[in-house]
Amino acid sequence: IPAEVIQRIVRQNAGRFRNCYETGLRGNPSLTGRVAVRFIIGRDGDVSMSSDSAASDIPDTAVRACVVKSFYGITFPAPQGGTVQVTYPLMFTPSE
Repeated sequence: IPAEVIQRIVRQNAGRFRNCYETGLRGNPSLTGRVAVRFIIGRDGDVSMSSDSAASDIPDTAVRACVVKSFYGITFPAPQGGTVQVTYPLMFTPSE
């Protein structure tokens, strides 16, 4: 699957990740950081595994868990020749 396709589909689902982050902002208005999600796109195009990676640095573990969980239910084009493993960083900063 081309990287641009993965990026486009993740961006189309940005609202789910933003909801996680906005929940964290209620408890910490200056919350900022990155959630780097490792996920596997299965043969059918569904996300078969999603986890937090060591590259995540946002300090709110609930936000991290919510973002990771949000990847389940996203559908990508079925990859040719097996599964695809992706690490995707998402940056979160409070909007002015």
